[in-house]
Amino acid sequence: MTSLASVLVLVLLSLFMLSKHAEAQVDCSSIIVKLMSCEAFLFKYSNVPGPQCCASVQDLARAAKASKDVLRGTCRCLKSAVQIVPVDLTNAAKLTPLCHLDLNVPISPSVDCDSL
Repeated sequence: MTSLASVLVLVLLSLFMLSKHAEAQVDCSSIIVKLMSCEAFLFKYSNVPGPQCCASVQDLARAAKASKDVLRGTCRCLKSAVQIVPVDLTNAAKLTPLCHLDLNVPISPSVDCDSL
């Protein structure tokens, strides 16, 4: 198992514990699993997100549009993840325009999820 994969497993375990306290409609571990298809882009091994990455983040954006609780819960999961795993925040911010998302779910350690 690569060191990156090991880090992602640790994140999944950490977020599983966090998800017990998050909104019932949001499963943080499922969100992180979806984002694993964006690994190369988020860790700056690639300059563009792949088609599977964009499909995954589009799925997340569609789910987040269901309600404010889901949007905020998704935001909290992403915020927690980037506080644990050192993703490239510049590339994370590029996911919205590069994957043609119609909803911006910020991936940032400083986002105020309650204001969404």
